[in-house]
Amino acid sequence: MIPDLLVVGAGLAGGLLALEAADRGAKVCIISTAPMATPISYGGVQLAALEQWQRLEKRHGFLGLEPAELLLYWLEDQKPNIPPGAQRLAPSQWRGLEPLLVDAPLGGVVAMPYARVDPLVLTEKLTKALAAAGVQQRNLLLQGLLLEEGVVRGCKTKAGEEILAQHTVLAAGAATAPLLASIGCSLPLLDCSWAALLQMEAGLLDDFFCGHASDQPKAIVMPMELQRMERERSTSGAQLICDGGIAPWGKAKVFGQASFFGEPIGHIDKPNPAVMRAGLKEAAKSLLPQQLWPSLAELPMALQPVAFSRDGLALVGPISRLKGLSVFTAFSAAFSLVPGLAPVLAAAILDPKRSMEALSNLELLPERLPAI
Repeated sequence: MIPDLLVVGAGLAGGLLALEAADRGAKVCIISTAPMATPISYGGVQLAALEQWQRLEKRHGFLGLEPAELLLYWLEDQKPNIPPGAQRLAPSQWRGLEPLLVDAPLGGVVAMPYARVDPLVLTEKLTKALAAAGVQQRNLLLQGLLLEEGVVRGCKTKAGEEILAQHTVLAAGAATAPLLASIGCSLPLLDCSWAALLQMEAGLLDDFFCGHASDQPKAIVMPMELQRMERERSTSGAQLICDGGIAPWGKAKVFGQASFFGEPIGHIDKPNPAVMRAGLKEAAKSLLPQQLWPSLAELPMALQPVAFSRDGLALVGPISRLKGLSVFTAFSAAFSLVPGLAPVLAAAILDPKRSMEALSNLELLPERLPAI
């Protein structure tokens, strides 16, 4: 039997969309393609999205939600634009919440109400939740989409198998653009970059803390002003951007993020890993203790392509010039946005007459044009 919905991409976006559709009685197949960016996310959750995550965990069990602090910092030569609701911290407070900041020459730090979903836990639990919901899960390498007389019928694997469905959703991050290109389609705002993080393994941190790193407070450290978001909205600029940050990662922590942007727009060849590591090592000098610097050359580095939208807003909804195809990608704060948007998109696909207006009102439809 042909499934009602084929979701391409089994990360955060695709997984939660598949769960929402299955909860509505749809027969769903989800395809995991290339390595996902979800496991290297910080997993930050704004409090406005907390209720959505609690709703998901009530239905599907523990998915990795836990309390966390968001620490926003600025350097000594910067003037901060402190957001409403932020609490300015004394140095002893921020070092207590993130001991790795012990030597950081910061101009200041504020704390914001926050939570997080552990991306490693989510990756494991989501697979089990999908199975319990009756979602068919497959690992496949895809050749492209199947297009017949203006209707997308599904996709074709590199092995030649055709996977058919009533409706296909591309929630595949950076793999979305190539899949669209396989049928001669593109979106004006869809672009991608490469993101790199250094994985500070538990053993290294245990030595630094003289104990178990997993016992330390859970805090996400990010700059007050993200250079990456500004660069995403520009058609030109520096190819390498480093926003120094620290986040929990399983029982360890990650340091990032370095972002590499293609020239021209849309060019996504993998950057030289040595260039990415050098950028992260330089950024680390503003945050990490000097005694950890020599280790940075040897730490495992995750390097993955990620999708983004050049107006900073996600791309969510059907492709109007084709039947049977939607996209669900390019989130700038995915763990805060996807839980609320997945039910809206699922409803619009499965019951468009009653639910499409709610999706349209969000003004996230994927074929919108860049602002002039």
